[in-house]
Amino acid sequence: MSSSDSWRPVALRRRLLLALLVAAQTLVGMLLFSQTVPEQAGSVSIAALLTVFGVLFAWIGVGFWTAVFGFVALRFSGDAWSLSRRVKPDGCGELLSASTAVVMPICHEPVQHTLGGLKAIIQDLGQKGQARVVDFYVLSDSRDPDIWLEEQATCEQIRRELGPHQHLFYRRRNVNLNYKSGNIADFLRRWGRRYRYMVVLDADSLLSANCITRLIQLMEARPEAGIIQTTPRLARAETRFARLQQFANRCYGRLYSAGLAAIQLGEATYWGHNAIIRVAPFMAHCGLRKLRGPGLFRGPVLSHDFIEAALMGRAGYEVWLEPAIAGSFEESPPTLEDDLVRDRRWCRGNLQHLWLLATMGKLRLAHRMALVTGILSYLASPLWLVFLGLSGFVALAGPSATPALPGVMATTEAGSSAGALLVAMTALLLFGPRLLAVGDHWLAGRTARFGGLFRLCANTLLETLAALALAPIRMLVHTLHVVQAVLNLNVGWQGQNRSVGLSQGLSLRHYGLLLASAAAGLTLIYWHAPTLTPWALPVMAPVLLAPALACWLGRTPRLGTWLQVPEDEQTTRVIKLAETTGPLSHDPGRLSWFEQVVVSPVFAGISDYDALPATGKKARALARLVDRCAIEGKQALSHRELSLICNHPEALKALHCRAWHASHESPWREVLVRMARSLERRPPAPVSLPRQPADLTWAEAAS
Repeated sequence: MSSSDSWRPVALRRRLLLALLVAAQTLVGMLLFSQTVPEQAGSVSIAALLTVFGVLFAWIGVGFWTAVFGFVALRFSGDAWSLSRRVKPDGCGELLSASTAVVMPICHEPVQHTLGGLKAIIQDLGQKGQARVVDFYVLSDSRDPDIWLEEQATCEQIRRELGPHQHLFYRRRNVNLNYKSGNIADFLRRWGRRYRYMVVLDADSLLSANCITRLIQLMEARPEAGIIQTTPRLARAETRFARLQQFANRCYGRLYSAGLAAIQLGEATYWGHNAIIRVAPFMAHCGLRKLRGPGLFRGPVLSHDFIEAALMGRAGYEVWLEPAIAGSFEESPPTLEDDLVRDRRWCRGNLQHLWLLATMGKLRLAHRMALVTGILSYLASPLWLVFLGLSGFVALAGPSATPALPGVMATTEAGSSAGALLVAMTALLLFGPRLLAVGDHWLAGRTARFGGLFRLCANTLLETLAALALAPIRMLVHTLHVVQAVLNLNVGWQGQNRSVGLSQGLSLRHYGLLLASAAAGLTLIYWHAPTLTPWALPVMAPVLLAPALACWLGRTPRLGTWLQVPEDEQTTRVIKLAETTGPLSHDPGRLSWFEQVVVSPVFAGISDYDALPATGKKARALARLVDRCAIEGKQALSHRELSLICNHPEALKALHCRAWHASHESPWREVLVRMARSLERRPPAPVSLPRQPADLTWAEAAS
């Protein structure tokens, strides 16, 4: 066995140990649980209940033992088999000698917030003297012209502010195929051969200069590595919900990521962003074909990242998770609703992996288990719901049986030692990782970064109570997501809300159906089985309060630092740069970006690219669009039609002339009035397009 494969026996032993621990814990739990089930219950219902219980008990056991692995690894100052321990920071000479592209796929994201973060990354690299050797690409799938025109103008301003030496390129696809994976594939087909490595960002990603250079260094030192994934920390949280997520990530995430990395080693997962990829094998082996199965299992692969990691592993390359690499950040959805909307997309994508598990051959066992884990992360919710229903049914079979802990176990006789022991085991599996995390911070002397030991414990208790309150809501909503996915109901795949909380009206609209369902369920339980009502309340009460709870969590706390995290006291430079980045200096006033582009007399930056003039049917179609827009205004055209006008300078100039010669009844007359008022405050700046790669004309890049 080569030295590059020496980690494989270690990984095998660790995974066997994890499997033995989970299996032993599950068998003991099922034995104890079987002693608490009333004998009057039917054999079929008991068998079904034990089966579901076994799956769920193993599921929570995997999380507990992963945290234990992480605690042990951290107590020994990290895993000796990780790349970060084996490759010293000064072991590779020229850190950025390899050609590297940093790509940010976006689609209808908040432009100033997103591109402000990218500008901070470029500035951080510039302050380290390393920005010149990295190319940056903004890969847009936005369809609304008011959004992508702002993206273009913002990219151009960033490029002007940072200087001509900085290679920042903007590319917008005219045809949106295969979502994010298709966007990256389009980039690789056009420019991938220029680069040895590709660092993939999400719209809310922030990577420090040290993080990027360290990733390149590890790639250079490990030719067998195909993907190296960092562990993103949550940052820039403002709302109460986001602060809860950030605290959990910073307090407990350290254990889970260290444990996961120790178990997976060179067969880790890829989360789709904040990672570096070796371009050549990725292009050769990680292309994703459309699924050809029925319903849900037909069409593009939605959750592409786990599959790409599995394909990289199948091709013989390693995938590493490196939690020790600092400076990798992302943001949490600001509200519970935004978090659940994201889960709806992820649920559909993860369930598609069922088809891929059945049809893709030669995948490594570790990557198959990662796919199974992703599937179970959503199937666990309907399983919990089935378990609760079976628990109530079995409890009614015995007159002396009452449920002991809804959502954790089914029925147990009062005073039963087996039931008490099972409750203790379940509590340890659920809350043990939190205790280990607090102990880890205390032993490492990091409690001061969380406001001291007392505040850390108090905030841990607060976050735990919040997680318990949100668990029933997530269970019901995720169950609905699974049902929608199985029925193959279409869901949108647009940009996320990253900064605005929900109003009370929005909360009622989003959670009204959930509230009504919970009230109806609780009424039925009280009607048919009143003895079960007290045990159903811990599950139903948070759902009944979901609108108010979501509204409260979506607000920004006014006083003090809510749930203190280390970044509150010592902010990384790239975060400071992102927070101090101002908005685009070009302010269109009260005009939309499309209106500003049409009426602005400055066209130098728009008309100088090498777009081929439209001819024949296309020219006549554009003329009809211009005529309709000139007469009825922009609201008469769809986003696609408005984009067609913006993509053709001759059509845009024609509309510009029509707008400036508009009659008093034309909607463009009102636009000109608004522009005149805005000019009294500030003259408009030129709207121009950022550069494409030097050896391609704009027409070639936009084709």
